[in-house]
Amino acid sequence: MTQRLDPRSDRPLSLQLADALRAEIQEGLRRPGSQLPTESEFQHAYGVSRTTIRAALATLVGEGLVVTRKGFGSYVRARQPLRRISSTHRHASHRTSGKPEFDTEAIAQGQVPSRRMMMIGRGPVPADIAAWLGCAAGDEAVIRKRLQLLDDVPAVISTSYYPLWVAGDTRLELPEALPEGPDNLIERLGHEFARGLELLRTRMPTPDEARLLELEPGVPVARMLHIDYDPDGRTLQVADDLYAGDRHEFAFEWEGDDGVADSG
Repeated sequence: MTQRLDPRSDRPLSLQLADALRAEIQEGLRRPGSQLPTESEFQHAYGVSRTTIRAALATLVGEGLVVTRKGFGSYVRARQPLRRISSTHRHASHRTSGKPEFDTEAIAQGQVPSRRMMMIGRGPVPADIAAWLGCAAGDEAVIRKRLQLLDDVPAVISTSYYPLWVAGDTRLELPEALPEGPDNLIERLGHEFARGLELLRTRMPTPDEARLLELEPGVPVARMLHIDYDPDGRTLQVADDLYAGDRHEFAFEWEGDDGVADSG
């Protein structure tokens, strides 16, 4: 399994070691959840310093391939990323399951979803959300903020904004989780999802975001805004979701004009 490193190369030994380990992980030679060699074992196998080894492991931690546990060593990350699918049939999945979309996708992929409610109530709409919600910055809306978990590990900070004409004096304002999910409730209130828009952007997390999501140093986040409209073009909700970058992958699925999935 040991790949020889080239001290004469222009590429630093730490990156060469990271390259070798990355290849072994991606090729399945090091299985998810398996422990990596100790620093002494790395030194014996590769003839490199502890500083080089730590730098190589830090690179792989930053890529989300390796996790380190103080006092226990380093391991190949065991959790598979949750695939978040965007498609023209996205709302159909939660209608069928009767659960929130996050739960529906997690369960279908063999993971256990849960959540911690962080804030529910009326509050001012931020400037970068207001235009999508069809209101002025600072206007009041119903806000639901929660930390979503996969197998008890924080995965998404979700903040949803609802105009008062949709959510005012409804269960969307109550300080409790919604077992059926907000989307099912919105439809039961008589509203219709006609079309949606999603915007995705990656960045590094703030210190508070990294703490909440329990991110290793160097792991980015992906921010997705999901906006739903009714048949009259009015915004029903804006979902502002911040995903842990090492725990998700994003798939975009669409259909051809004839209604047949386009795989080309």
